[in-house]
Amino acid sequence: MLKDVSEPWAQKCRDMRKYLEEHTYTCMVEAMIAAEHGFSNPAQHKLDAQAFLASEGAFEAPEVPQSFASRRENIAQAEVSTEEILENGEKWMGEEVMLAFKKYKEGKSQFKDVVHYGLDELQHQCFSMESCDHTFHHFNFTVKMEKSGGDSSSTPFFAEVKEIHGRKYYSCYELSSHDDGHCHACKNQGMHALKHPICLMGYDSGHADMESPFLYLRDDE
Repeated sequence: MLKDVSEPWAQKCRDMRKYLEEHTYTCMVEAMIAAEHGFSNPAQHKLDAQAFLASEGAFEAPEVPQSFASRRENIAQAEVSTEEILENGEKWMGEEVMLAFKKYKEGKSQFKDVVHYGLDELQHQCFSMESCDHTFHHFNFTVKMEKSGGDSSSTPFFAEVKEIHGRKYYSCYELSSHDDGHCHACKNQGMHALKHPICLMGYDSGHADMESPFLYLRDDE
């Protein structure tokens, strides 16, 4: 199973928490001034706080910026354990591949006797970025299916979740032992274990000189 997941919001929270740890504040006034200005200039925040405390309004409670509460909430979210982040990531990816599978099985006679199915295992995944508005995510996974006669099986599939200009496109293919299609994006990241259909039609394979940014997770991480 996958042992790591990366989410932009979690990284932003970690960056904010690190910033606050490195730039602590000596009083609440200084902290609120910093929050109001986006934690942008610690030295200036300290001077402003000293000036405020020395002024006649030192005993007036300064208004707490509305953004301060949301920043505190984001920092609190960063306290979520690594295990919870992994679980949330796997849950999200599991939902994505099963949505791709459901679209694939619609109207296919080979599934007419299937009475129950569900995600068996999320095996490999690799995320690639063609450009800032074009990304694609490749998956290998298995689906456990039970037929009306009681027979059950676990079948391997490949899925791609592509997003272009904010719109998602799903594709899914059943894999056979002969499938070993080439994908520059996955291979350039060392994801040789991730199998692709031989037919290159229908999914994005990137290009030979495709470079970072990449995000990939391996079974041993």
